[in-house]
Parts: sequence; structure tokens; C-alpha cells
Amino acid sequence: VITLNTNAGLYNQSDIVAHFKSSSFSVIDALQYKLDGTTSLTRKRGLKLATALSLNNKFVEGNHDSTISLTKRNMEASVATVAKVQCPVLKANFRQDLTGTMKPKPTISSSINLKYDFASSRLHSSAKGSVDHKLTLESFTSESFTPYLSVETATKSGITGSVLSQKYSGAISSEANSYLDMKSTRSSVKLEGTSKMDGIWNVEAKENFAGEVSMGHIYTVWEHSGKNHLQLRRGFSTNGEQSSKVTLELAPWTVSSSIQVHASQPCSFFKKASIDQVVTLTASLKDQRASWKGEGHIQTVSLHHNMQLSNDPSEIRLDLASSLEGYMSFLKDTPLPVYDSSLWDILKLDVTTSADKKQYLNISGALVYTKSRTGSQFSIPVKETAEAFIIPRPDLQSLASSSSLESNYIRLAKKTSMAPFALSLPSLPQVKFPRVEVSTEYSAPEESTFPFFGVTVHEFQITLSPFTLPKKLALPGSVLDLNEVANKIADFDLPSFTVPEQNIKVPTLTFWLPAGIFVP
Repeated sequence: VITLNTNAGLYNQSDIVAHFKSSSFSVIDALQYKLDGTTSLTRKRGLKLATALSLNNKFVEGNHDSTISLTKRNMEASVATVAKVQCPVLKANFRQDLTGTMKPKPTISSSINLKYDFASSRLHSSAKGSVDHKLTLESFTSESFTPYLSVETATKSGITGSVLSQKYSGAISSEANSYLDMKSTRSSVKLEGTSKMDGIWNVEAKENFAGEVSMGHIYTVWEHSGKNHLQLRRGFSTNGEQSSKVTLELAPWTVSSSIQVHASQPCSFFKKASIDQVVTLTASLKDQRASWKGEGHIQTVSLHHNMQLSNDPSEIRLDLASSLEGYMSFLKDTPLPVYDSSLWDILKLDVTTSADKKQYLNISGALVYTKSRTGSQFSIPVKETAEAFIIPRPDLQSLASSSSLESNYIRLAKKTSMAPFALSLPSLPQVKFPRVEVSTEYSAPEESTFPFFGVTVHEFQITLSPFTLPKKLALPGSVLDLNEVANKIADFDLPSFTVPEQNIKVPTLTFWLPAGIFVP
């Protein structure tokens, strides 16, 4: 038998208040509950909406509280939720907090916490752990300070338990943050994890990533490291570690990158097994260099190699070197049926070495191409005047009639400019582009080994006009006035949120365009 009671009420006085109550009664405790809820809307000195809920049961308990406050100068909100579960095999506690405010700067904070404990005697299994998560979002806009946006998040979790009486454990943690302003963007991510099963495996891993992007510069780095151990019942085991690092840096007309890898994984079959590799690359308009260096080991055999490639104004060079080392005693166990003797005896290696000495094989070489400044040069004919550069058009009379060609030359002005203009889109701030000055220069073959045109776009500044969030929304067939809606709910006008004028500075950029071909 179950008895249900439900009551609800709505009161409209100075404040609007709604109450809700529900409960049940039964001889079975699990079917009994009590639920209470209250919502109030206050219209004094602004608008405030508050809600509270509570639930009570033998297995589940929970509370929820939320508040939203809106005034002419500020807006605040907070939400808190708490839940508790108690069952014969599971116990859990959950809590969430969320807060937000617009003053003194827009900030949102969130935190989540979960703890659980599971145990089952029938399954011979158990699990106990927790999860914590935090998030912070922060922004700032002011005419006297640089606007920015910052996001930070962190998560931690861990678990311990057993499966069929076999104990295990694990943990994961991560951190991430990002910062964005008008000049640059920075981000980083950190991740760590472990996993362990007693007597079987143990694994650890770490990841790190960081990057920065600004006008004319990009830099990123990624790092990894890990350890592992595996033990099987049949006697096989392995124990290793790995690490790697990758970097990349970009700037106007330059690039550099490197890759580093290390891995070691000895096991029951190979007492020594490892590899190391390093690759680097740097390049600019003046010279370029690349290298690849590495080594590997398996048991007593080792292989090394080194390669370097470079290109500069004087020469192109390639260097190669490699070496192989190890024991050759296995040749004694390599018989040749025709000679009825081993390969070791046929080569008479006893004369020059012995089985307990290492043998080495080294190979190296170099290739050099020397450049000459008096090489073959094929350049575009250019005539310079006081205001422009004149380039003759190629003879196209065989492909088109002379009447279809507007002129027999191409004219490049030494100085020109792009007219200012503004870009406007509905419900978005106006973007203003100023007059941009562009200059062109020419380096003749007599002044440089390689003729080229240099096009320079001088520094300019893009302006984002002040922008106020609209209080009217255009919908299909109608217009929604948010102020009117707020006035019907309460005698209150929505506050105005204005993003001040922003300026984005673009630095001077120069582009080099080839005006010929030079073969050294």
C-alpha cells in the first residue's frame, strides 16, 4: 500500500513565490520519499530568481539551490547541487558548485566532486575512487587595459579496488589553460596517468604540450615520457621506458624544428634493446641545414648513423657516417657443407681476432658542391623610372592578335596605397581598415646574386568600433524586445553591456618575389 500527498501553491504579492510539496508513505521503506521545492521572484532593486529543492529517501538524498540576480550594474548567478546515494553495494557522494559574476570582471567558476565506493561479495570485486574537476573562465575588457580571455581547467581522478581478489589501481590527472589577448595566444596541456595490476603490469605516462602564437611568431613543443612493466605467468617479462620531444618554431622566412626519440624495451628474449633518434631542421632564406643522428642496440649488436645536409651561399654539403659493431662468434656455428667447415675457419678469423672481441665496420663519405658567383643567370628585363618599374610583356602575337593585347608592358608602381574601407555585418561591431601604404623595390643583378622584387606592406591598425549587446532580437516575422519582456515580469530595465573600441596592430610585412633564375 502506497499513500501519495502532493501540495502546490502560487502567491503573487510583493514577490512571486511558488511552493511544491510531495511525499509518500508505504510499509516498504524504499518507496517512501519527501520532496520540497520553492521558487521566488523578487522585484526590489532589480530582479532576483531563487530556487530550492530537496529530496529525502532511504537510498537517495539531494539538495539543489540556485540564485540569479540581475541589477542595472551587475549580474550574478550561483548554483549548488548535492546528492548522496546509499545502496547495499554502492555508496556515492556528488557535489557541484557553479558561480558567475560580471563585476569587477566577467568570471565563471565551476567545481565538481564525486566520491564512490562499490563492493560486491558475490562478484568478489570492489572499486573505490574519486573525481575532482575545476574550471575557471575569466575575461576582462576595459579602455585602459588590454582585453583578454583566460580559461583554466584541472581534473584529478583515482581508483583502487580488486577483481576476483586481484588488486588494481589507477590515476589520471590533467591540467589545461589558455590565454588569449589582442597580441598573442598561449595554451598548455599536461596529462599524467598510471595503471597498475599487482603482479601483472605497471604503466606510467606523461604528456606535455605548450604553444604560443603571436604576430609573426609561432612556437610549439610536445613532450612524452612513459614507463611500463609486464609480467606474464609463463615467464615472459619486459620492462621499458620511452621519451620523445618535438619542437616547431616559425617566423617570417625562417623555420626550425627538432624531433628526439628514445625507447628502451628489454625483455626475456633480449637483455638489451634500445633506439635513439634525433632529427633537426633549420631553414632561412640565407641557408638551410638538416641532420639525422641515431643509434640502435639489440643484444651485443650496435648500429650508429649520422647524416648532415647543409646549403649556404658558398656550397651544398652532404656528410654521411655509419658504423656497425658486434661479436662474430656466431660464424663458428655457420657451417658450409661443401667445405665441411665453418665460415669462421674458412675466413681464418683466428689469425686476426678472437670470438670474445668486438668487430667494427665503419663507413663515411662526403659530397660537396661548391657554388660559383659567376654562374648562369636568367633575369626578367626591368626598366626603372622615377615612379615605377616597367617589365616588357612576352611576345604573345603567335597566340593572340595584337588588337587583343592592351599594352606591351607591365607597370609596377614604387609606391601605392589601398583606400580605407569599413566592413559592417548585422549585429556585429564595425571593422575599420585604414589606408595602407605599399612600396616596391627592385634589387638589380649587379647588386645581388639573385634579382628580386621586395613588396612591403607598412604597419597599419585595424579598429573594432564600440559594440553594445542588442536588446531587440529580430525573429522571423516579428521583433523580440527583451526590455519589454523584463518590464512585464518586473518594473526593471535590462542593463547595457558595451564592448569598448579595440585596436589590432598589424606589423610591417615584406614579401620577396624572385625576378629571375640563378644557377650557381
